[in-house]
Amino acid sequence: MKSSSTAKISSIIIEKGNSLPLNILSIFGGLCLLIALAQVAIPLPWTPVPITGQTLGVSLIGLLWGFKRGISVVGVYLALGALGAPIFVGASSGLFGSTSGYLLGMFFSVAVIGYLSDKGFCNTFFKSLVVCYLGSVFVFFFGAFVLKAFIGVESVFYVGILPFLAGDFIKNTLASGISRAAQKL
Repeated sequence: MKSSSTAKISSIIIEKGNSLPLNILSIFGGLCLLIALAQVAIPLPWTPVPITGQTLGVSLIGLLWGFKRGISVVGVYLALGALGAPIFVGASSGLFGSTSGYLLGMFFSVAVIGYLSDKGFCNTFFKSLVVCYLGSVFVFFFGAFVLKAFIGVESVFYVGILPFLAGDFIKNTLASGISRAAQKL
């Protein structure tokens, strides 16, 4: 049985025969995108969590790469960072720290976004935006859950979620717009 996906990059790969080289190339491309966007960071003085481009990358990868390829990209990204490759924010590595929950949440986020994209749920800008926000819930949930161990539960909302909501709106809107434009190509 042939697999199918409405996610743009996955559908192109499937259309071209679903070869191993194309799949490796797509994972490498997504990995480069995610690493590059991780280096776009704005530190905030009151929180150990910077504003980054990573969540934009995760949303784009979920929308365009779909479930299997999306979790492959983010899974390889997390594995390389855990093994010491300097690919996280500020060319850092390691999965154990105040931001590790956000990284874990990105894996679940790309899985949900990718699954819904594969199934055709992201066929309008608005639906894509809703799906990206659903993915954001996972990033914020896991991020805040781990962050509270470092800063305490009483300030986790003000330090780990609230400062990032406006940027999340911008990044999710941008990801949805880029995805819709790519679908028209």
